[in-house]
Amino acid sequence: MKNILYITLSYITYILSLIKFEIIKCENELNNNNDDLPINFSLTLYDENFNYVETYPLTFNYTTYLFNEYETIKLFNSKTCILCKDENDNTEDRNTILFWTPPYTNGYYDMTAVFLSAFPVWLEKLKKQNKNNSFCLRIDDVGWVENVNGEICNPNNSTIPCPDLIMLGTTQFAYRYNNGETLNLGKYFRKFFIKNGNPLESLINKYSFYDYHNDNDWLAVPIIVDFRNFRFNITTFDYCREYGYKLYYPPPLSDYWGPDYHKTWTWETVIEYAKMIKECTGLPGFRFDRSDTYEDLKFFIMLCQSLGIPFINEDLNLNLKTCGFRNKEYINKLLFIKELFENHYILEWLDDEAVNEWLKKETIDTIDDYPKFRMTESKVFEKDIEINGLFLTNPFEYDENYSDIKYAYMPGSSTFLGGAGIVITYDSKFPDELFEYIEVLIDENYPYFTEINTAATPFENTHGKKCSKDFESKKDKCNSFLESNGSYPYYYIFNNITYIIYLTHISVNDNKGVLINLDNPLNSGLFNNIFYNNNNNIMVCDEYADYQMNTITYNNEYEILFPLNNNETIILKSMKDISDKKQSFYKICSIYDETLKIAKPYQFPYSTFAEINNLENDAPISYLFANLYYKNNTNSFESLINFCCDIIDKILLPECEKINKISYTISECNEKSQKKTITYLNCRVMDEKSSSFKKNVTCSYIPYINFKGLILIVFIILSLIIDLIFLILIIVSRKNRYIYIGGYPFLVSLVISSMLLITSMLFWLGKVKTYKCIIKFWILICGVTGFICSYSIKTGIVTSIYNSNSVIITKNRKVKSYYSYFIIIFLQLILLILWTFTQNGVKKRTCYLNKYVFYENDECSKGSQFILIVIFGIDYLLLLISVIISYRGRNVPAEFNDSKKVFVTSLMTIILVTFCYLTLVINMDGSIPYFIILLSVIIISLIIVITFVGSRILVLFNLIEFKSESTIRKVSVPT
Repeated sequence: MKNILYITLSYITYILSLIKFEIIKCENELNNNNDDLPINFSLTLYDENFNYVETYPLTFNYTTYLFNEYETIKLFNSKTCILCKDENDNTEDRNTILFWTPPYTNGYYDMTAVFLSAFPVWLEKLKKQNKNNSFCLRIDDVGWVENVNGEICNPNNSTIPCPDLIMLGTTQFAYRYNNGETLNLGKYFRKFFIKNGNPLESLINKYSFYDYHNDNDWLAVPIIVDFRNFRFNITTFDYCREYGYKLYYPPPLSDYWGPDYHKTWTWETVIEYAKMIKECTGLPGFRFDRSDTYEDLKFFIMLCQSLGIPFINEDLNLNLKTCGFRNKEYINKLLFIKELFENHYILEWLDDEAVNEWLKKETIDTIDDYPKFRMTESKVFEKDIEINGLFLTNPFEYDENYSDIKYAYMPGSSTFLGGAGIVITYDSKFPDELFEYIEVLIDENYPYFTEINTAATPFENTHGKKCSKDFESKKDKCNSFLESNGSYPYYYIFNNITYIIYLTHISVNDNKGVLINLDNPLNSGLFNNIFYNNNNNIMVCDEYADYQMNTITYNNEYEILFPLNNNETIILKSMKDISDKKQSFYKICSIYDETLKIAKPYQFPYSTFAEINNLENDAPISYLFANLYYKNNTNSFESLINFCCDIIDKILLPECEKINKISYTISECNEKSQKKTITYLNCRVMDEKSSSFKKNVTCSYIPYINFKGLILIVFIILSLIIDLIFLILIIVSRKNRYIYIGGYPFLVSLVISSMLLITSMLFWLGKVKTYKCIIKFWILICGVTGFICSYSIKTGIVTSIYNSNSVIITKNRKVKSYYSYFIIIFLQLILLILWTFTQNGVKKRTCYLNKYVFYENDECSKGSQFILIVIFGIDYLLLLISVIISYRGRNVPAEFNDSKKVFVTSLMTIILVTFCYLTLVINMDGSIPYFIILLSVIIISLIIVITFVGSRILVLFNLIEFKSESTIRKVSVPT
């Protein structure tokens, strides 16, 4: 019913405003003057799809610095609006400033009207400076999510918007800034100081500094301040007091709490009062503000700050923020809040649908999968009671119709501090001009700063719209309060007893004061004893209460601060406050002012950082409180706190791509997976596939128990078994004519070379050791060189016999050939010895994952590069000779001719030698190519042996037929 009435009244107000708009329009047309200052503007509205809605003519008033239609503009409700000065030139030639704003007033233009009104003043300032002022202002209401998460300014996609200005919440600045999307405003802050002689940062509330400043960078200019204050239902208090409940009005409405109320009016007392109100009325005694603004998180943080519990800790070594209240001592301090939630002393505040779905859930919550609750905006008490007892709320709304709802000081020593500021985007073409626009908004000579803020502003001693007129000097307030001369009753509390006294209001020159009449029979003897030592019975109003100067001052509504001596003061209260139940707005503003002094940001005492925004979105505190409220102690309080801290630690862990100082550790090689695990200590990898930050790197070697190692070992063993079988058969059958014709020494040398080469592959597996580095290279070179020499010698001899038709000549050539190859082999051995002395064992090689992350791998020293090249060069030379010899013997009868085999195997050996060389000079770190090369060496070696030996073995066992014997008898060549 109340909502229907509100909508009806809003609609009537809107219609009346439109009528007023038309009247003003007519008046402006009749009274239009020819002043040089532009007064005519056009405001065009668009819907959410940027479809045209309507255009309204506006007239700017240079006396109020607002549009005459200001109040009407507030009632507009449109996704987008564009304001332009009425000129004859084409508006398409103007530059349009795009300003993204979130809704602060349910989509209506309360704030937008202020931003629009500052536009004409800004244009005139640019004109006076001879700067281009051909601008239009476009304001898009994008909401509180898109303003920080929406993609902006993509040069590859013209459909992506590129705002020049964005209004962001205090928890959102760092996210855009860390992405490189907004400017550091430091140079503009310096220009402000040069131009105004007063640093901009000196104007900002002392604790707001932590929201807008980070690493010597200024991220935004404060525009709005947000904080939390406290209210209570005085009628409920009076009702319960009648039933014997000891409920004292919260300060400043009761002196029960004493002057240092921060120590007596605590959150423990609030929860105790909520319990008594629940027992008294049957309804919860405490509630959060009814909006989806993360009130439970704010409540918990201000609770921690009041109790001296850090909500966030910082590890300076890792540059990492973590959960601060995991400590056992802190958990015990927080234990009292269990009662508030478990006994339902607080009104339900979370969305019912989400809660019910969670309660039905059968799986166990994890830090990666838990419900992210949102607050409901519709919870009320039974019988439409808005506030039954105590209420944590914001200062933006004040309903004077509820006279029983009183404002009070915040419990404890802290309250939430937030708000919003304006940033300039990195891709804006007009950053200098836009900062001047912001300067107009915060300039005290214009009404915009106070219009935007309800109670207070982000600047010290500058109040919001409703409080700006209510703040004057204490001396003036004192004079106003004592304006009427005469004797008036006051009361004060001494030792918890209330005493009534009379003071006489008098005029003292241009000021007011009080006369202390010690002889007045209505004053008690106690009063006389307290004030007896006063050296002057007349006390005059001033800014301070000073015993020596005989001055009193205004303390609060109906209150005078009176000095007793140099060290003590007493508060005297007028009896008027007893009969006056209405809480004046001045008193409310005084409470706001007092509350703002203790307001601190979420992250205090640290500067803002990007991940603070995720604390709201991921709602870990909502989850903690939901467990207490709905699950009724199924988990211990300590375990819930620790789980909540686990979530917070994950939330506060930044993305590795967005920080410059990264700490990490790298594990030893997991030989089964052949991976080293990289553990990032102060950041997290969101998407490893698209990130340069990998969680695993391949080991520099192939472990024995890894699948690649096992495959290689199997192939090595099988190859060695096959080679061994071949060797045994050759030796056993060495007198067999088929083995004899194939060249017995050649076949043995070939098989042994293969076995050496394959055996060397074993030393490429497992951890890198110095002895492995040397042995594997020696055996490798011996095997490869033996391979080449074996079939080269044999083919050379056969070819020389055939071409010379003389066995005797061939025997001489055979001896020379043996000598030549022995010399080459001996030279290789000498080179291997020399290389061994240049080999430095195992060394560390630094591998870079990216510019922030590197690790070290063990690798064999390569020794002398020159000697390596000579060694492999000799093998390549031998292969070339082998190819030439095989070509010369192409006409030798097939029974004796292995030329074709030698040619093919020489090509295969070229590949084999190349692979061996690559494994030595290129760092492959146990990768798949590395595995393939080792496997290829084994297989190629085996194929070469089978090519020359396999056919002989098959003939030996009559599995295939040999060539005709006539040829054998015709050419009989001993080898």
